[in-house]
Order: sequence, then structure tokens, then C-alpha cells
Amino acid sequence: MADIIGTNGNDTLLGTDSADTIKGLAGNDSITAKQGNDTLIGGSGKDRFVYDFGNDIYLLNLDIDTITDFGGVGKGTNPTTAVTAEVDTLKFQGAGFTAENMLLIQNGSNLEITFNGINSTKVILQNFALENLDNLSKSTGATVDLGNIEFDKQTTVSDSFDVFNANSTQSTIFNKNTATFLNDLDNNVSGFDNSNDVINGQGGDDIIDGKSGNDLLRGGVGNDTLIGGVGNDTLSAGGGNKLLSSIHDMSADYKYFEGDNNLLSGGDGNDSLTASGQPQQSSAGASYLAFVLGNNTLKGGAGDDTLRTDYSTGNNLLYGGNGNDSLTASTDNYVSGPIGGSGNNTLNGGAGNDTLKIDNSTGDNLLNGGDGNDSLTASGFRYFDNIVGASGKNTLNGGAGADYLDATYSTGNYLLDGGVGSDTLDVSASQGDNLLNGGDGNDYINALIGSPRPGIIDRSLGDNTLNGGAGNDTFNINYSKGDNLLNGGDGNDSLSGSGSYYDVYVGFVAASGNNTLNGGAGEDTLNVNYSAGNNLLNGGDGNDSLSGSGSLEDYEIYNGSGSDSDVHEFFVASGKNTLNGGTGDDTLNIDYSSGNNLLSGDDGNDTLSASGYKYDKQGESGKGVYYRTLGNNTLNGGAGADNLIVDYSTGTNLLLGGDGNDTLSAYSALGNNTLNGGSGNDIITGGNGNDILIGGDGADTFAFNSYNGGIDSLYDFNATNELIQVSATGFGVNLATPSLNQSQFTIGTSAITNAQRFIYDNVTGGLFFDLDGSASGFTQVKFAQLSAGLSLTENNFVVV
Repeated sequence: MADIIGTNGNDTLLGTDSADTIKGLAGNDSITAKQGNDTLIGGSGKDRFVYDFGNDIYLLNLDIDTITDFGGVGKGTNPTTAVTAEVDTLKFQGAGFTAENMLLIQNGSNLEITFNGINSTKVILQNFALENLDNLSKSTGATVDLGNIEFDKQTTVSDSFDVFNANSTQSTIFNKNTATFLNDLDNNVSGFDNSNDVINGQGGDDIIDGKSGNDLLRGGVGNDTLIGGVGNDTLSAGGGNKLLSSIHDMSADYKYFEGDNNLLSGGDGNDSLTASGQPQQSSAGASYLAFVLGNNTLKGGAGDDTLRTDYSTGNNLLYGGNGNDSLTASTDNYVSGPIGGSGNNTLNGGAGNDTLKIDNSTGDNLLNGGDGNDSLTASGFRYFDNIVGASGKNTLNGGAGADYLDATYSTGNYLLDGGVGSDTLDVSASQGDNLLNGGDGNDYINALIGSPRPGIIDRSLGDNTLNGGAGNDTFNINYSKGDNLLNGGDGNDSLSGSGSYYDVYVGFVAASGNNTLNGGAGEDTLNVNYSAGNNLLNGGDGNDSLSGSGSLEDYEIYNGSGSDSDVHEFFVASGKNTLNGGTGDDTLNIDYSSGNNLLSGDDGNDTLSASGYKYDKQGESGKGVYYRTLGNNTLNGGAGADNLIVDYSTGTNLLLGGDGNDTLSAYSALGNNTLNGGSGNDIITGGNGNDILIGGDGADTFAFNSYNGGIDSLYDFNATNELIQVSATGFGVNLATPSLNQSQFTIGTSAITNAQRFIYDNVTGGLFFDLDGSASGFTQVKFAQLSAGLSLTENNFVVV
């Protein structure tokens, strides 16, 4: 801090980087302030206050300088000799310091001077009225060339701005292509046609019409109506300067200023309309967020317009009109809690490819994209381990076109409607209960995780409803914890509600909600793999694929020392799922599951599977590790030639083939399963348990892969037209395809020759196998139970 004092002559005084007090005393002095909050006193004479920032705008500071005795030009165009002798000048040198960017605010008895878009020093003219600030030029009708402000690259004063007198009620501005500052009255003022006017309102309720041309209109304080007219206009409502309240939390200060109810109308052209608060910084360097409270209406009109009501707590209405418009009523992500824009806003894009944003809002907002390929966003954000912002009940309507609707990291209950067109609807990492309607078109509808960081999964927690409508739609609710409803509608749709083995930090991540997936008409894919929930999957009409499985993951760990290792991880889907294929040739898969599942193929030639897997280590057949399905499952094929599989399972399963020539298999299954072929010529294969095999109507084949796989009961075997199929490999030597020799079969209680292999006890119905036909060597093994008294012969056997 320094006290710098001049003389009674014409002094040149230079401040320091501290908070200085500089006194020019008498004479025509030149005073250059630097950094710090300086107090400048020119003294008598025509003094010059210099702010020279060069082109290093990014180095500018937010200091506040106060000039205690600034001499103004005064009202009118013919100042007196006494006034002329004391007129002082402000010199602003540096990019952006223009009359168009200058902002003049009458704050009580003081006049504050800043520049829009530049973080420069605020200059306060103490006890100075706005009407006394002016630049005069003989070329525009004044009696002298005299002025208070020189702007960037000016060496002399020019008549580049005009000021209304405090009591003026004129209806037009003074000059074309000039910056004009109104007074605090309620002005109804117009610019000029074919003129690029800059008109700045002050404290009144103003109506400002720019007319044609590329105009810049600023409303200032008050309930203003700004009309751009034809041309590429910029309209800014500004906000109040009366502080209503201030809040502080761990991340920032929040200051709420009295707002105004403004109407901004851009008209034809590419206009920019603003009625926003903004991040600010105090003279002490402290950051704060300045919010305005008014209810504003912004109308862009025809053209590619930009409409903004950021950092507003009012209920704002934004109309883009025709053209590719950008409508925003958001706050930035560094707000740590629900302190964002809290108003209930309506954003209407109109025709064109529009961008509508309402991020981090706590209000109940309505966003209408209208015709065109629009982007609508109403998102929150992750703040450490919390999801904050976007807590209102928002409605996003895309309208016609290929639209993108984004409500990621939201906590409110949303309605997203894509409308006609191939749309993308995204509520990833949402915690609300959302309704998503894709509408006609090939839509992508997403309610899964957000962007994870190591060890963290941002899951959707709400109960969402996703409707695809007509078209080939894609649904994604992977990793969700909510109870979701997905309706594919007409078209070839993909519906997914899965978990996954995610990464080395997270490992296996299950989708834990109880979801309902309806494919509708078309060839659909429905997927709830890695799920821990109880899910219902309905394929509907068409050839559908339904899956609720776990998985066996293979990957290699590289140790860097040549001793790499293969890793096989088994992930089980644990929910109790119901899969209904519907009409068509469907594939239903519930492999690697521990739940008790119901699979119904319905009409068509369906494949139903609830199986495990045998992994042969290093390719050595027979020395593998079994990964089995654990639950007690019911597989119902329905009408058609179906394939039902519960291989490598441990549960007690029920397989119902239904009508048609079906294939039922429980190969290597450990449970006591029931396999019922139903009507048709079926092939039925039991497992390693004591299974019940029922052929039903038709000429059925009962297959056995080994003699030591339990004792299966064949309740309705018909020796007239049905077959017992045995594996030459599984039953041992001396069996050759395709049929059994007469010498290899006998009826009785045991083999009586060395050639005999299969023994049918027609009294008990037991069916035995003897490996060598000798009681002294291999003891015969019972592997099936048939009815007693059958006319069984070697012709009932087939060898494969």
C-alpha cells in the first residue's frame, strides 16, 4: 500500500500492485492505476485516468478502483467554460474495451463502470450521476469535441456513446450505430432501421425495440421487454443488483439477487437472448454464484438463436422458433448440492435442429424439441459419491426427428418421449422412477450405469418404464437396481437388463431389480444375464431370443515372468425368472443359473436351455471341471419341434415337450429330472440321476449315453414302435452302429452267454447292462426301469 501525491503541476503518477491512494492535486494530471483496490483523487484540472491492459486480457484482475472527484461533461451538448475546464477522461486500453462492451450501473449516488465479457477492474465514480457522463463531437452536433472516455485504440475522444438525461422521455435514441444508455425511467424507446444499435436499459421497466439491424439490447434492472427485430441480435435482460440473501457451504458462496420479469423477443435473424445470473468473483478474490429470481420469457423467432436463463430461480419460458436454436437454463457442475436453478422452466425448440439444456435444475421443467433432430438434456452430476442436481419432475419431448434425450445422473422422476424418428433416450445412473417412450422409429433407450471410476459403479436405482414403440429399438437397463418395465413394441427390438463381470476393480456386478421385458411383435432379443432379480421376459410374436444366464469367463493373467496362468470364473444368475417365447421359433436360455426358472416356448420350433458346461483342462477330454446350473427349472416347449436342454444341471427339472417332434436332454445332469415328450416322435435323453422319461403320444426314442448314469424310469415305452438308443462309446466294447445283434440281447434275470450285453427282466421290467456277459467278471448294472411284460427284442435298440 502506498500514498502517492503529485504537485500542483501537470503530473504523471503511476500506482503499484498494492492498494494505493493517489492524489493528483491541481493541474492536468495523468494517473495510471495498477493492481489493488485503489483510491484515486484527481484534484482540480483536466485529469486523465489510465487503464492500460494491452492484449493480456487473461491477466486482468477484479480490483475495484474508486475515483472520488471525477469531472463529467454534464447534460446537453454545449457545456460551460467552467465545466470544460474540469472535465476528466478515463482511458481504457486493451482488447474488448469498447463502447459496445461498456456497462454503466447507477448504484445509489455512485456510477459503476465495467466491461461485458472481460474480467477487468471495476471503476467507481463516487457521487457521480450517469447523465453527466458523455462524449461530445462537433461532427454530431455538439459545440465542442469533449468527452469522458477513450476506448481501445482511440487517441482522441469520439462520440461513440450517448446518455439519456435523468428526466428524458424521448422515444428514439440519438444516433445510429451508437451505444446508448437510458435512464431509470420506464422507457419506451426504439433504435433505427438498418442500424446496429446498442441500447442499455437501467432501472426502469423498459420497452426497447432495436428495429432492423444487428442490435445489442440490455434490459438492466426492471421488468423489461426487448425486441430485436430483423437481424442478428443479442438481447440480455440482466438481473437485479439488490442482494436478497446469501448462502455458504463447503464448496461455494451463493448469492440471490432480486430479479425481474423480462420479455425478450429476437425476431428474424440469428439472435442471442440472455436473462441469466453467472459465476462471480468479489474484490477479495472469493468466488460466488449470482442467481437471479425473475420469471422471464425469451422468444427467438426465425433464425438460429441462442436463449439463456442460466443461474435463474424463476419460472422461465423460452421459445426458439424456426431455426437451429440453443436454449439453456442450467448451472455448472461445481455446485455441491441442490442449489442450482430451481424454477419450473419451459423450453420449446420449435422447428429445426435444436439444443435444449436444463442441467442441474431442481425445478419441474418441460422441454419440447419440436420438429428436427434435437438434443434435450436435463442431467445432474456426480459429486464425490453422491448424485446431485436434476431433482425435479422433468418432461422431455423430442418431437419429430432423430432426437437425443439425456437425463443421466438425475434424481427426479422423468418422462422422456422421443416422438417420431430414431431417437436416443438416456437416464443412465438415474435414481428416479422414469418413463421413457421411444415412439416410432429405431430408438436406443438407455438406463444403465454412468461413467465409473475405479471400484465404483454408478447404477440406475429407480423403477423405470421404457416403451420402444414401432421400429427396431434398443433398450439398455444393465446394472440397474430398480424394478423396470421394458416394452419393445413392433419391430426387431433388443432389450437388455443385465449385469456383467465389469473390471478388475469391481468384479462381478449383478442387475438386482425385478424386471419385465416385453418384446412385442418382431424378432426380438431379451437379455437379463447376470441378474439377481426375479425377471419376466415375454418374446411375443416373432423368432425371439430370451436369455437370463450367468457365464463362464476365460482370461489369462500375465505375470511377466513367463508363468502366465489361465483363469476361469463362473458367474451365476441367481434370480427366479420366467421366460415366455410366444409365437415363433424362439431361443430361451437360462444357463449357469441358480434360480428356479420357468421357460415356455409356446408356438413354434423353440430351443429352451437351462444348462451348465464341462471345461476340459488343457484339452484333456474327461478330466474337466463342471460348471453346473443349480436351480429347479421347468421347460415347456409348447407346440412345434422343440429342443429342451438341462445338461450339466444339479436341480430337479421338469421338461415338457408338448406337441411336435421334440428333443429333450438332461445329459450329465445330476438331479432326478422328469422329461415328458408329449405328442410327437420325440428323442429323450436322461442324465446321471434317476430320471422319469415319458414319451407321450408318438414313436419316441429314449437315449442313454452310459450304463452308470442312474436308473431312469420309462413309464410308457411301447415295444411296438419305440426305440432305446445307446452309445457305443458310453457302454463299452463289442457294440457297433447302427443296431444291436440278436446275440447281444436276452430276456431273463441275467446274461447266459459271453456275448449278451442287455438283459430285460420281463417280470420286474428292469433293464440291465452286462459288460462281459459273465457273472464272475463284471456285475450287471440296472440302468432303466420299463413296464413288465413288454415284447422287447433287439430290434428296439439302436447304437450310435
